[in-house]
Amino acid sequence: MSPIDLKIKSRDIDTLISVIKDNNPEINIDNIKKAYEIANEAHKDQHRLSGEPYIVHPMEVAIILAGLKMDETTIIAALLHDVVEDTPINLDKVKELFGQEVATLVDGVTKISSLKKQTKQKEQAETLRKMLLATIQDARVIIIKLADKLHNMRTIMFQPEYKQKYIAQEVLDIYAPLAGRLGMSKIRSELEDLAFRVLHPEEYNAIVEHIKARRSELEAFIDSIRDVLQQRLKELNIDAQIQGRIKHNFSIFKKLQQGRTFDDIFDLRAIRIITNEVKDCYGILGIVHTIWTPIPSRFKDYIAVPKSNMYQSLHTTVIGPDGHPLEIQIRTWDMHATAEMGIAAHWLYKEGITSFNPKYKNITILNNITEWQNEIHDTREFIKELKMDLYEDEIFVFTPKGKIIKLAKGSTPVDFAYLIHTEIGNHCIGAKVNNQLVPLKTELKSGDIVEILTSKKGHPSPAWLKFVKSSNARYKIRNWLRKNVQPEDEHTEKEEKEKEKKEKIANVSIPEKELVKIKSYTNKKKVGITIDGTNNVMIRLSQCCQPIPGDDVVGFITRGRGITVHKKNCPALQRMQNESERFVDIQWEQSESTYPVKIAVEAMDRTNLLKDVADEISLTKTNIIRAEASLVAKDQAMLKFVLEVKSLNHLNDIMKRLKQIKNVTKVYKLNEKVILK
Repeated sequence: MSPIDLKIKSRDIDTLISVIKDNNPEINIDNIKKAYEIANEAHKDQHRLSGEPYIVHPMEVAIILAGLKMDETTIIAALLHDVVEDTPINLDKVKELFGQEVATLVDGVTKISSLKKQTKQKEQAETLRKMLLATIQDARVIIIKLADKLHNMRTIMFQPEYKQKYIAQEVLDIYAPLAGRLGMSKIRSELEDLAFRVLHPEEYNAIVEHIKARRSELEAFIDSIRDVLQQRLKELNIDAQIQGRIKHNFSIFKKLQQGRTFDDIFDLRAIRIITNEVKDCYGILGIVHTIWTPIPSRFKDYIAVPKSNMYQSLHTTVIGPDGHPLEIQIRTWDMHATAEMGIAAHWLYKEGITSFNPKYKNITILNNITEWQNEIHDTREFIKELKMDLYEDEIFVFTPKGKIIKLAKGSTPVDFAYLIHTEIGNHCIGAKVNNQLVPLKTELKSGDIVEILTSKKGHPSPAWLKFVKSSNARYKIRNWLRKNVQPEDEHTEKEEKEKEKKEKIANVSIPEKELVKIKSYTNKKKVGITIDGTNNVMIRLSQCCQPIPGDDVVGFITRGRGITVHKKNCPALQRMQNESERFVDIQWEQSESTYPVKIAVEAMDRTNLLKDVADEISLTKTNIIRAEASLVAKDQAMLKFVLEVKSLNHLNDIMKRLKQIKNVTKVYKLNEKVILK
């Protein structure tokens, strides 16, 4: 039974010692007891929201880390991780009692927690940045922080509801993906399920009940598969342990959000086979494929090509005995430890010298953080880059010589070029994919053979920033542009960001002229106006700002095309200020006409989201000219509509209604980038 299903029970020093002896018997228990006694005394007058003595928290964090087979220094630092921040004990005292190494870890965790709180967004960003930069010096800081966050999530029910949701969302956005990116899947899965239960209690309970109702059926199915496999492995004298598993709740939720049913989820029922040697993994794979028919598109060899977080395993999906897909994972015990505990599984401790296994240096996200810390000084930019790295999936492409290159899903030849070498990226002028010339913005797929064409005269283009996927390529492009592009010619991402900001009011001087009245408008007809009793002047509504009745507008006389109507705060008017004589005042008349307006709806994806939004729009008696929906990130949906509206009040009413729909987070008019509350 997973920790999420257990009633929270306090444990004591004897529990910790027992876990240590089971997982790492070489640890000096006397030092652990000494750290416990000091922490217990320091926190003796403090209590948690649950009413328990405060020492319960550092004790539970230490137990989690002991279960991960962490070293003595890490467990001592976990017991002491709150004393500097919350008690009279200072860092010098910690150093005096336990040495510099423990003091460094305690200091790293303390700095994460004690940063000044400004806004919630700023707090999260600064905390995360500090945490990750601390990781560069000693990755055990981040492992302690993840264990700390896990125990806090296990006891989150004692927090006020509003705070529960904020903490849970932070965990789902940052800490769970971070644990996954560091290969700590066991921690990641529990963090995701705990956060999921807080944020979506109804959906969580529904999935738990569904699994509970089918548990006997699922367990019987897994037992039958295990019996068949064990018999065949015994015949071939292969030693292996066969485990059955059911996908964790949040993973099921994500699949269901994509419109899948329980029967459609390939790995709802899964078998994991753990053996001693790599050669046996491939032997077992052959046995599996002789018993059941494999699905070719579902085979992955992560042993030959490990993931960037060090994960290794063979994955295959076969048609099981009942005709349903069955996922089978095959790995060695060493690979299994890495899959469960990630970087924590590769900690080497010997004669007081602590370091990571050489594999540790290949973790992509840590390499990127090292590279960014001297280049990215803006916290929001840092977080944007980090989140992209946390969520990226991977593809595998080849150089012309057959070398395998790992890239984030959605990467382009430019990302590939910069991963090979900075100078190749900086002098890239074209690319061939599978021997065919392709645009540089082409999205690569696993298995592609990529060749980069270079020239000494070639150089990065600001346009590349619009399509590159990797933070590595983006930072190198910006770096080149900063050093080589003159300010008057620069069209970098800074300008792109400016375009996305809220519109600024254009200071336009409008001379006293005749009053122009817009009389009518439809999608298919021109706009009629009246000037001094005439109505034959052609008029059109600007597409850059899309004015509608109720907006404060102004007309601009164009050469040969009549009058173009702009909103008075339209940025395009700034370019026309030196021709103020061509502006005319505009006044809307009462009309039953409708006007096309583009809006966007951002939401957490779920079943029937598009239908609910469309139904709400129809209740306002609004015609939908066009609609499109897409997933812009994991669980993040973007819906875009072109609507026929009568006025600004009509539009505001629509947007107000849409904001009330479940899971909708933002509603705004496109081309303005202004969120309408």
